[in-house]
Amino acid sequence: MINGWKIAIAALLGLAVAIPASATDWSEKFKLKGDFRYRYELINEDGKDERHRNRLRLRIGLNAKINDTLDVGAMLASGGEDPTSTNQTLDTQVTTKDIRLDQAFFAWKPVSGLKIKGGKFKNPFYKPGKSTLLWDGDIRPEGVALQYDNNFFLNAGLFYIEERSKDDESFLFAGQFGYKAKLGNGMKMTLGMGYFDYTEIKDRDITDFGYLKAEDDSFGNTLVDGHFVTDYNEVEVFGDITFNVGIPVSLFVDYVVNSAADDSVKDKDTAYLVGFKVGKAKEPRSWDFGYNYREIESDALFAAFNDSDFSGGGTNGKGHVLNLGYMIAKGWKFAVTYFINDKDLVKEIDYERVQVDLKFKF
Repeated sequence: MINGWKIAIAALLGLAVAIPASATDWSEKFKLKGDFRYRYELINEDGKDERHRNRLRLRIGLNAKINDTLDVGAMLASGGEDPTSTNQTLDTQVTTKDIRLDQAFFAWKPVSGLKIKGGKFKNPFYKPGKSTLLWDGDIRPEGVALQYDNNFFLNAGLFYIEERSKDDESFLFAGQFGYKAKLGNGMKMTLGMGYFDYTEIKDRDITDFGYLKAEDDSFGNTLVDGHFVTDYNEVEVFGDITFNVGIPVSLFVDYVVNSAADDSVKDKDTAYLVGFKVGKAKEPRSWDFGYNYREIESDALFAAFNDSDFSGGGTNGKGHVLNLGYMIAKGWKFAVTYFINDKDLVKEIDYERVQVDLKFKF
């Protein structure tokens, strides 16, 4: 990546041309933000040697206010081509590390509650309890999205999965709707459904997908002779509820079934997650604790996009995730996450992962 830094920095500086020449107060037009995370990680998988590694994640973003209804934004992040990770492992004789374009988008708000986005941006879909059953936290979809939120909410989009110059593209047509209700005494509830329709997946060779070809891995989805055996039309039902018993508490559930599952994988088409969170590490010396249990059958989800940490990433796993966070000072958080999983629902290979994080936000 000899020219990677130049290209990435140009993406941020290029926002300047979007600001009208008459603008004099740049502090109001531009907002710079970012975060840095230092992580120690232990991975212990039955039948393999323990792995210990240190990793970092750096993200720096710039948002430009064009006018009262239009913003343009960009973000740079550490890491490589992996769509589910912006981590960079510290390794290989202190070689320099990659910085890449993580986001580049416009966001138009024509009326109150409505937002239209285009480009590469944060995941627009609601995740109950911020869970990662369908989507890894680092996923940045590429395409266009519409979001409406006014108690009733709607998220929809058309996203590229694989662009092909001499063949049909693979797309994701996605929609999600729900309702947010205030029940009194500070209690809030959200209920909703989603539908995620992936095109041009079934019968495609794994080499028809650039990232999967490079990794030589379907991340749990069933292949026969290197070809996907089924399409992925994921139907999601989700909900969460928050309340206060002296400390904030949230309960959440997410359930998905692949309605397009081929007959040969009908017994591998379902995924679910249930969990809770207690406390909120926001102010200095505050804390939170979370737990969830999930089970993900092989062909419930298109496996390239869900949690890259749980059971080693992808589908075909089950188990527990525990997380403890403590806010040391303003902008500085300590967190520990413990994965106790089975990798492969048939073989039930023991898989444990421990992550110890220091997070800095600015």
